[in-house]
Amino acid sequence: MPGHQIRPGVVADYAEIGNAHAAAWEAAYTHIFDSSFLAAAAQGRRVGWQHSIARIVAAPGILLVGEADGAVRAFAHAVPVGDGSHHAQILGFFAHPDVWGTGLAILLMRQTCEALAASGYHEVVLWTPREADQARHFYEKVGFALTGRARNDRVTDWGSASADCPEIEYGRQLPSVTSA
Repeated sequence: MPGHQIRPGVVADYAEIGNAHAAAWEAAYTHIFDSSFLAAAAQGRRVGWQHSIARIVAAPGILLVGEADGAVRAFAHAVPVGDGSHHAQILGFFAHPDVWGTGLAILLMRQTCEALAASGYHEVVLWTPREADQARHFYEKVGFALTGRARNDRVTDWGSASADCPEIEYGRQLPSVTSA
């Protein structure tokens, strides 16, 4: 994948992450949310990252970004599950539509799972909108499977508005990491 690189996210990435996050919402969720909420949610993500990235890059969370030709076009944000187990949850995984199908998201997910495994996690889960067929297909393609759990989440526009969003959970075992 020429021109693709994965690296840890840093505070200075907030604008590019916000733009990728917003563009992904605008492209993938038009059939899930009404247009006014979707527009507000996309704008909230464009500007909201500058206020939340310092917290997101802090340990024990993991923030990786995927670059295409030197520009941040995708991100993955994962945290430990708070039950003391060796499980992690991917809270956000989005790629700008202009890199869909280029292999960048596959590379980012692989390296996210490797980073989680190297940090001692054995399993990772994520939630996605039930109606997000493209995302569901991607997660299945990279080794995730439905866990059978579902919920009705209340997602926000990163401001004052919110909308109901039926979600389903995917999970996968992480590769074993052996020391040499």
